[in-house]
Amino acid sequence: MKISHALLAMWVAGMASSPALAQSDQPVRGGTLVIPVHFPEPSSFDCAAAGPAVLFRVAPHYSLLLRADPERFPEVKGELAKSWTVSPDGLKFEFKLHPNVKFHDGSPLTSTDVKASFDRLRNPPPGVVSLRKAMFDDVEAIDTPDAQTVVMRLSKPNAAMLQLLAMPYACIYSAKLLASDPNYPSKTVMGSGPFKFERHISGTEWVGTRFNDYFEPGKPYLDGFRALTVSPAAAINASLSGQVHYSLRALTSSEVNRITAARGDAVKVVGQNTVTPVRMWLAFNATRPPLDDVRVRRALTLALDRWSGSKAMSGLTGLNVVGGLVRPGSPFARSNAELEKEPGFSRNTAEAREEARRLLAEAGHPKLKLSLVNSQGYTFLGVYVADQLRQIGVTVDHQVVDTAQLHARRRSGEFDLITDSPPEYLDDPTVQFSSLTSFKNNPSNTTRANDVKLDALYEAQMREVDPVKRRARVHELESYVLNQAYVMPLFWQNWTRVISSEVGGVPDMPSNFLKMELSDVWLRSSK
Repeated sequence: MKISHALLAMWVAGMASSPALAQSDQPVRGGTLVIPVHFPEPSSFDCAAAGPAVLFRVAPHYSLLLRADPERFPEVKGELAKSWTVSPDGLKFEFKLHPNVKFHDGSPLTSTDVKASFDRLRNPPPGVVSLRKAMFDDVEAIDTPDAQTVVMRLSKPNAAMLQLLAMPYACIYSAKLLASDPNYPSKTVMGSGPFKFERHISGTEWVGTRFNDYFEPGKPYLDGFRALTVSPAAAINASLSGQVHYSLRALTSSEVNRITAARGDAVKVVGQNTVTPVRMWLAFNATRPPLDDVRVRRALTLALDRWSGSKAMSGLTGLNVVGGLVRPGSPFARSNAELEKEPGFSRNTAEAREEARRLLAEAGHPKLKLSLVNSQGYTFLGVYVADQLRQIGVTVDHQVVDTAQLHARRRSGEFDLITDSPPEYLDDPTVQFSSLTSFKNNPSNTTRANDVKLDALYEAQMREVDPVKRRARVHELESYVLNQAYVMPLFWQNWTRVISSEVGGVPDMPSNFLKMELSDVWLRSSK
């Protein structure tokens, strides 16, 4: 949608004026944070069934048991949990909750609400969708010995369990409301987070106001927040004119230069050379001939010159970093030298493409024609892939569709290749590889493949608690997936952003999913 400056100005009436950078960096109360959200309008507000489109709107309204720590990512910190212990065998997690936590309707939040929320995630009742159900398969039982104690018992040790419990989609709901209507979160926003839901005008804005009974003393600092529903282009214009405080989208160098030239000291640039868990790959429909032949899939991924492509992408998108299947720079990532030994990452493109043509000929498909289903926001990636595959004699029918059609094609399997965004909220391989386990037990697996060896390798890395041994297990899993070529890795996100200098509490962060609750974000000019 197109937004005039006048309309944006009306939306952000009351925003603080340009900051004086010499002001104190101590948090102050007051002001309304304004951010543009370029994700499409959600059809449901339920965190359990949500993607980023929901989370970037509802996260400030809900509390989590644990939360990823921006200072020590990917480690976790307590939110509702003030402390916890883990048994020596890794099978019992006991959490002590903060007392006197309230929901926005004034009712107390207790261990019963935490249990009901996680039970709903791991074993959803009929009619409730839980996209992350499989990640909690190891939780055997949840006990509540008293109002401030939650005990989770696991059937097997899980090296990633604390990170899984801290996923941003694990919103804590009211057990009382769930008992009366298990689907209440899909249409009613009522949590215990730092901001109460105020209003939602479809296609325009989402507004929250400070919850004065929030359990963390003195927080939140802001009076409220506004999430404006805008296109990426309108978000850039809003940043240029100072009508939003920052963007959630990674910016190209030209976009950064435009904004900084227009705003000067009123903005600061953060996130340069910061790679986040956001990435894009193409999923192959591994059940559809000829893509059910590993030789064909491997040939296609060998055709891509990712290193040169990265340079081309840097002028078009923040998705421009070459990496494997775990975030570059994370504890589990390979070095570039190690990565270059894996299929599709060699710097000798001519040799790789020669091998690709040989594989296609061997498989009986030297002149292959394929469909590539792509979303409107990533047309440039489809053009890039089509050009790369043309180098090995493959013709691509590039089909650009809207978001609803893209999701429908993913679910139905009506595609050869399709753009896909794997889970991106945590670094841990248990999350990063979760969408690749066998389709028969995991409908979020877009490739539709059933591979017992992949399942076994995934299980092995998840059970290994020794960090050094686990890293080796992760590399074994990654190599297997790359050699089987179920997906065609493209690029990871370099999260360069421009933020208003008046915003405090938003440092350079390695994930888009940190500080989403906005509890300790503040505006310098509000005092």
